[in-house]
Amino acid sequence: MKRLFPKMAALWLLAAPLLAPLQLAAQPDTLSLEDAAAILMGSNNAIKSASTATEVARAQKRQLNSTWYPNVSVAGGYFHFSNDISVEADLSGAAHNLTQGLAQAIPQLEMLLPQLQQIISAIAGKPLSLPLLKQDLATVDAVALWPLITGGKRIYASRIGRGLEDAALQMERLTENAQMALMLNTYYTLKLSGETIAMQQENLNFYRRLHFNATRLFQEGFINKAEYLVSEVALREAEREYETSVSRKEVALNALGGVLGKKLPQVELSGRFFSIDSLPDIYSMNEEILQENAVLGILHAQQEILHNREKIAQSDYFPNVALFARQNIHSWNIPKNLAPRTTIGAAMQWNIFNGTARENSIKEAQLQQEQLEYEIAKTEQDLITAALALRSGMADALHNITAMEQACQLARELLKEREKAFAEGMATSTDVVAARAALTKASTALNLAKWEYCTSLANLLALSCNTDKFIELHNEN
Repeated sequence: MKRLFPKMAALWLLAAPLLAPLQLAAQPDTLSLEDAAAILMGSNNAIKSASTATEVARAQKRQLNSTWYPNVSVAGGYFHFSNDISVEADLSGAAHNLTQGLAQAIPQLEMLLPQLQQIISAIAGKPLSLPLLKQDLATVDAVALWPLITGGKRIYASRIGRGLEDAALQMERLTENAQMALMLNTYYTLKLSGETIAMQQENLNFYRRLHFNATRLFQEGFINKAEYLVSEVALREAEREYETSVSRKEVALNALGGVLGKKLPQVELSGRFFSIDSLPDIYSMNEEILQENAVLGILHAQQEILHNREKIAQSDYFPNVALFARQNIHSWNIPKNLAPRTTIGAAMQWNIFNGTARENSIKEAQLQQEQLEYEIAKTEQDLITAALALRSGMADALHNITAMEQACQLARELLKEREKAFAEGMATSTDVVAARAALTKASTALNLAKWEYCTSLANLLALSCNTDKFIELHNEN
């Protein structure tokens, strides 16, 4: 093949102004990791819901603690009876006894006894009726009830309240770290999409130049139609890949906005792919996860709640003692001698037998605790397995980063040699396309390895509820 270096050089100079990279009409906003984390904590709906759940748990705790205080209430009512309430008595027997008693006690009355018997007989013949309550009654009373001895129920109820609050706080930690890890995943997915667009834009510009030169060479008869078609196919494929990468970036941008709870415009991510000097120590990593993981914290809080429920069930074996007081505020048609205005006292209730419901409640709480112990052991094993998998993924990604950086360097050198040989007429367009494809493949693999390393690190830190450390590591490295 003829040497075409001078002609090719001229063609490259002519094509350069026509094929310059596309410029954006407006510079996008910059979004750093710190800014994304601040937006997440302020706008994410899942985090807001978890925070509200914590407040609900605190209210439940205060509700359970309220049993330590007396219960004061006001009760009243209006009552209508079908008739007045009274006491009726027959005086015949009482009158006969009265006559006998008077005759024995006062002998001087013997001469008057017939007259007394007549009078008493007249009285005894009529029933005696004493009115007590009217047909219509009304009353308003203030009642105070203060449980004094409950068999320990109030103590265990207060502990259950603390357990509910602890579980809610652990759930809030879990939600914050899970959403932070999800945000970091979507953030770096959007970052990967941006890197892919830049690479595809570079490929598109390269294949446009190659197609432009191949067209001129084909028109002048320096290359055949097959080599021209190779450049044509490569250009169309580059255009398709570029459009696909743009669409994927839109999806990644919407995903990040959905996690942050805020619609994002076109943004430029200032966060970068990075790697730390050494992998986390496996033993200290597992120990930290078992101590700090929020899922285990929730399970331990539930275990404490079940233990206190068992104690409450056992407290039913003991009597309940309460103090009570009643003060009448106002009453209508109720005499004081029948219903005193003030009443104080103490009451006891001791449930001796309730059909083995008490024993079954204790047994149920014990079985639930045993079931929860199995769940805790399973969760610990799953967390350790997940941590090992993520650490292994980081190690693989780090190895791939080193290998792909070398591959990219070699691919760039190969592409330069192919371009130089094509310009001198010593290589075909197929050789140039193959060299460019090798560089694209190596660059894509490098970006994927960097993405896998960063996302695996974020997920690993989430297992120990320490995703805030990710931003520190990013800024340090």
